Amino acid sequence: MNRYDLVLLGMIKEQSCSGYDIITLIKKRELDKWAKISTSTVYNRLAYLQKNGFITGQTEKESNRPERTIFSITAKGSDLLKKEIVAHLTGFNDDPRTLGYAFLYGADHLEVAENLEVHVKKLERELKKINKMIDEEPRPTLFSEGPFLNCMSRDHLMVEVKYAKEAIRILKDPEKSGKINGFFYLNFGNRDFQR
Repeated sequence: MNRYDLVLLGMIKEQSCSGYDIITLIKKRELDKWAKISTSTVYNRLAYLQKNGFITGQTEKESNRPERTIFSITAKGSDLLKKEIVAHLTGFNDDPRTLGYAFLYGADHLEVAENLEVHVKKLERELKKINKMIDEEPRPTLFSEGPFLNCMSRDHLMVEVKYAKEAIRILKDPEKSGKINGFFYLNFGNRDFQR
C-alpha cells in the first residue's frame, strides 16, 4: 500500500493537473494533516509514477508564466489506483498508538498521562469541528447519518478519546500503573500471559 500513489493518482483521475495544483489541493483538503501526505514528496512521487507509465505529462506554457507539466492518468495508472483503493479499504492499517500503549512500561506513567491529556483536548477540539461540519451539511446525504467521511472520522476520534481517557485513568492510579512493568501489560497487568 502506498498512500501517495492513492492520493496522487486519485487527484489526477479526478482532473488532469500539475504538481503545483496537486500540492494546492492537498493543503486545501488538509490531506497533509489527516492523511499525513507531505507536500515535499509530491514531485518525487510524480516522477516515479510517470517513469513507470502510471501517468503521462504534457508540458504547457501559459502567457508569461513558467512552463508546467499537466499530468493525466493512464490505463495502467487507473489499474494501480483501483488496487490502492481496495488495499487501503481492506488492508490492515497499523495504529501507532497500539505500539505506544504496548510499551508503556518504558516511560514515566504520569508524564505519559499528562501528554495524553493534552492530546485528548486536541482531539476534543477536532471533534467539535467535525461535528459542526456534520451538522451544517445539507441533507439528505448518501449516508443516513450525514457526510460519510466526516462521520467515520468523528467515530474514530471518539474511540481514540475513549481509550486515551481510560489509559490516563489507569496511568494515574498508583496500584494499576504499578502493574504495567512489561510489554503488553496494559492489557492485564503483570500476570503471566505466556501460558
